[in-house]
Amino acid sequence: MTAAGDNAADYVEGSILRVKLENVLTYDSVEFQCGPYLNVIIGPNGTGKSTIVCAICLGLGGKTSFLGRAHQPSDYIKYGNDKAKIELELFNPDGENYIIQRQIFKNNTSNWMVNGRGAAHRTVEETVSRLNIQLGNLCQFLPQEKVADFAKMTQQELLENTEKAVGTPEMYENHQKLKHTRNDSRNLELGYNNLFQRVEQEVQKNSHLEHEVKNYEERQRHLEKIKLLEMKKPWVEYEEQRRHYQAEKLKKDAMSEELRKAQREFRPLKQKLEEAESKVKKLHNEMVKLVDKVKGHATQAHEKSNQIEAESDKVLEVYEELKFRQQEEVTRKKLLHDLRRQLGALENELASSSHGEDIQPAIDKVNQEARAINASLTHNQQAANTIQGEVESGRQEMYGYQRELQQLQNVSNRRLELLRQCHRHTYEAVIWLRANKHRFKATIHEPMILTVNVKDASDAKYIESHVSFNDIRAFVCEESEDLNLFMDVMRDEQKLKVNAISMPSQPLSSFKPAFRLEDFRKYGFRCYLKDMIECPEAIMRYLCLQYHVHSIMIGTEKTKAMVERVIQENPRLTSFYTANNQYAIRRSKYDGELARRNTQLKKPSLLTVALDNQRIARLQQSIQDCQTTLQAAEQKYSKLQQDSRELDTRLNQLRNEKKELSKQKDRKRTLLSQIETKKQSISRKEKEGLDMEGEKRKAADKIRQITVKKCQHLQVLKDQTKHCFELGMARVRLSLAHALAKKETTDIETLISDQSQSLQNLERANIEMKERLRQTKDRAKQLLDIAKQATGTSNSEELSSELKQAFEALPRTVDEIDSCIHEQRVRADCKFQTDERIVKEFNTRKRDIAQMQRELANKKDALERHQTVMEKAKQEWLTPLKSLVNRISQNFSLFFQSLHCSGEVDLSVPENPEDYEKYGIRIKVKYRDTEPLRELTPFHQSGGERSVATVLYMMALQELTNCPFRCVDEINQGMDPINERKVFELVVHTVCKRSSSQYFLLTPKLLPDLEYSDNMRVLCVYNGPLMMNHTEWRLKKFIHRRQRLTEEVG
Repeated sequence: MTAAGDNAADYVEGSILRVKLENVLTYDSVEFQCGPYLNVIIGPNGTGKSTIVCAICLGLGGKTSFLGRAHQPSDYIKYGNDKAKIELELFNPDGENYIIQRQIFKNNTSNWMVNGRGAAHRTVEETVSRLNIQLGNLCQFLPQEKVADFAKMTQQELLENTEKAVGTPEMYENHQKLKHTRNDSRNLELGYNNLFQRVEQEVQKNSHLEHEVKNYEERQRHLEKIKLLEMKKPWVEYEEQRRHYQAEKLKKDAMSEELRKAQREFRPLKQKLEEAESKVKKLHNEMVKLVDKVKGHATQAHEKSNQIEAESDKVLEVYEELKFRQQEEVTRKKLLHDLRRQLGALENELASSSHGEDIQPAIDKVNQEARAINASLTHNQQAANTIQGEVESGRQEMYGYQRELQQLQNVSNRRLELLRQCHRHTYEAVIWLRANKHRFKATIHEPMILTVNVKDASDAKYIESHVSFNDIRAFVCEESEDLNLFMDVMRDEQKLKVNAISMPSQPLSSFKPAFRLEDFRKYGFRCYLKDMIECPEAIMRYLCLQYHVHSIMIGTEKTKAMVERVIQENPRLTSFYTANNQYAIRRSKYDGELARRNTQLKKPSLLTVALDNQRIARLQQSIQDCQTTLQAAEQKYSKLQQDSRELDTRLNQLRNEKKELSKQKDRKRTLLSQIETKKQSISRKEKEGLDMEGEKRKAADKIRQITVKKCQHLQVLKDQTKHCFELGMARVRLSLAHALAKKETTDIETLISDQSQSLQNLERANIEMKERLRQTKDRAKQLLDIAKQATGTSNSEELSSELKQAFEALPRTVDEIDSCIHEQRVRADCKFQTDERIVKEFNTRKRDIAQMQRELANKKDALERHQTVMEKAKQEWLTPLKSLVNRISQNFSLFFQSLHCSGEVDLSVPENPEDYEKYGIRIKVKYRDTEPLRELTPFHQSGGERSVATVLYMMALQELTNCPFRCVDEINQGMDPINERKVFELVVHTVCKRSSSQYFLLTPKLLPDLEYSDNMRVLCVYNGPLMMNHTEWRLKKFIHRRQRLTEEVG
């Protein structure tokens, strides 16, 4: 059905006038015209409606990712052909229309032509961009596979797509410019604030040091005055020393005259002293000779006295030796008596002791029992060692099982960590569910990523390719009430975005394979997809119902090599896997043509961590068996240990009995040995007896001989003592004469000494005076040098007039100068001594602060200029944006009111209005009177409700559009009939106005009795083996014939 003649003026630049396809997916060849307003493309599923959308996208240079279907352009070539051709004619009001042609080849290369001339892909993209055709903008181009993605767009993405779709080019550019300049503004503000804080810190640091610097300067003034005083002090000291030198020189001349007079009076006394000293020396020599004689006689007398004492000591030694002999004899007799007494006791004990003939049998009996016990102990020890070895081996075996079990159980934790990384909300929901299972009636199974176990990790790629990620992370509820409660808690309480599904009611046994695997093994098929996994029954039911895992067969490389044969020989087969590829086959209901899709399997990332449940069960049973065996062995070992302890106790008792019997047997032998030893000792002591009378006579003879020698020594001692006495008297007389001579010498010496002392004092004083005078002169010269050095005056120069003038204001004496120096130093010390480095740091920082303040002023000016520019750009962007959003909201609200619902669109402004990257468009809808307005999300509304909101939002953009065309594929899927009818009528009413741009609406069906417009065009898609080629159609002739038949019937 077409409108009655389309006027070129109704088209806008870039509108699609004609579409021509060759060998594109389901089409061999097709060409059709498009109306300027609403184009409804209708046809059963699989006939090729979505192929038209794909062709428009690919023909205008769009990426395959915009479609969400195959990844390579070659996948859109019809099965069995080497190339495909797409030709699109776009309206150009200023001349020749744009005819864009694209040929796609099997090797994914393409040839482009524009108006019959070869062109580059970039040229086509520039033409499409100039015409404002935005194939990647879901607000303008919404393929079937991307319908769900519209509701998933964030507020920020929706805003940018809306700006590109209906806003002015400057609006989107200004938005991007604001986001970039906002970053520059942050950097400028950060630089300004950092520099401002740094200036404040530096000023604060200098303010803390300012007092110390003032103290330093005041202290320096005191130190300068001290320096000047110290320069004057040596000059004053020099002047005082010079005056002192002149006075000392006069004293030295008077002292020299006094010395010469004393020397003349001292000379006669020396001769008289020499004569007295000669007499004393003569008497001294005579006394020395006499003393030597006395010493000789005294020495001889002393020697005789020592000899007498030695003889007396010999007498005492004779008496001591005799006494020792007597004591030794008494000791011998006493010991002999004791030995005889001990011998009698031993003989009595020997006579009274029993014989040992009856002891040996008892000892033999004890030995026999001990050997039996030792044999039992050895046997028990060997058995215990054997059991202990078995226990240790069993423990090692059990520890091995436990370590292997722990490694297998760690797989679950690794899966949980993987879930946390790939979807945080689902991970937090799992943690919450594990702690709150009691709140639900039945079991809620954790997501498949945690509960589905792939038997072979290499097969995980099939599961991840076949099951969507949304279902892999979905919770499976066995009760529908639990599902509602769980989702309410997640959305409203936990604020988590998670997926949950309900367990199918069909039992697992009801899911039978559509094909017998045995019939397909010849092609290399090895198993069903279901056979590769283990999971709870509720999850398996869902996978069988939703994904037919019980019927999907898995092939090998052999299958891939035979894929053409598999498809041809098995027309009912619609989906299967080879080693690394997924094949999907669709057959046209009309002509039986095949359309297949071959997808390369991606590398798995979620289910590669496999959990071997059977191995875990076997390990747990093995651990339990080991524990039982170990417990029995330990009990047996404890029993052996108890028996061994009892045998040890009995063995110790037997050892003690044997020890006592052995003692009794050995006692007689010991007594006989002791008796023989005592008899030998008695015999030896009897032979050692002494003759005491003979010993006494020997001692008396020795004492008489010693007494004779003592008398001889006494006579000689008497003679020597007499000679010593006579010589001593002569020495006394000579000593008196020597003392008188000595006294005379002493008197003369005293007189000389008195006069000599006076002379020496004069000489010493004269010498000291000369030395003092020399030192005074040297000191004066030294002070002069010090004074000149202190003032920096050379030796040939006089003190400068400036210093003389400065010295005039200072004290004139050394004491006054010292007092003044002390006063100034005390004042300087009262000021805290500041490190020169602090002062240097203060001055350096002061200069730096001035430099930074200049930089701060420059940064402030730059920031203010930048903020002015940003504010201007913000107004240029935000004001028209708010106006645009208000207009969109008005249209959106009117459309919803026509459905007896509520809806609005507003601009989402972040907390900080300067965060331009966080601005977004927020869509709020309300489908029931009892509900509040809620934001459109994938979680709060159903699929049909999201479809209604999506199409109404795009219609709200329709009247504001500045794009050539819009395309929406099967947006009515999931709508109830009432909403579908209302939405369709709104689309017709809105799009078919003269001011609207071109619109493509694809749908597999239309409700009966819909309202249509003259400005819309309905394109019916047919497909099948009986269809004639489109080039053979004569539509005008067909209409004319139809009219004639109607008239004839009438």
